[in-house]
Amino acid sequence: MSALSNAVSILRWLRQHGPEAGVSEVASGLDLPKSTASRVLKDMAAHGLLERDTATARYRVGMLLLEVGRHYGAGQPLLEAADEALAELTRRTGYATGISLLNGIDVVVLRSRAGTHPLRVVTPPGTRGPAWANSTGRNLIARLSDREIARRFTPFPRLERPNAPQSLADLMQRVARARARGYDESDDESLEGVAAVSVAVADPQTGDAVSLYVAFSGLHVDRQRRRALAGMLLEIKASLAARFGDGEADAPRRAHG
Repeated sequence: MSALSNAVSILRWLRQHGPEAGVSEVASGLDLPKSTASRVLKDMAAHGLLERDTATARYRVGMLLLEVGRHYGAGQPLLEAADEALAELTRRTGYATGISLLNGIDVVVLRSRAGTHPLRVVTPPGTRGPAWANSTGRNLIARLSDREIARRFTPFPRLERPNAPQSLADLMQRVARARARGYDESDDESLEGVAAVSVAVADPQTGDAVSLYVAFSGLHVDRQRRRALAGMLLEIKASLAARFGDGEADAPRRAHG
């Protein structure tokens, strides 16, 4: 295995087992010789991919990755316009907003900003979560064909959260609801106490879709307010479609039979 492959494997391992680890943990977790793990970790730290705590001799993700990650999606007109609209929505409502994308069966946060309410909800960019167990992910799952959804979620992943879907049939019911309404909601699913409403928007040029969301404390926002927030997101979606075109028209055909 090349040094680059080892470095990528270490970053992926840290993504799942981080935020920091020692040489022995990495060597054991990736089944690498300890000498190899030590050498690669030192090289990664020397080039800014990792940082080494001199007191504990443990490694964590370096600033270079954070700096590069900020540029993901930068310059894409639809994404930048969506981010501007969400910034205004946060200013108007005081709630946290953000943008996420689908990656396999996970959803990854691209942009986020904290709200101004005393009980703040914010998920930092790069955070990965179960797509089937939050509204942002289900809106994007809803753009897939039923066959593709079944392929990705068989066997169905387990998540010990009572409000999250517990089976493929349960997920498909929620997907159908999201398709019918044009938005989705989640409450106390992947993140305890956190609720959200979201919509999916797609770039007509690339077909790539992202989810725009508003997140808040589930205990402090009633049903009427949630519907109002969903309406605001749908207005943003309509405005983006009018400006850039309707990428939803390019979504894969859904096989309901």
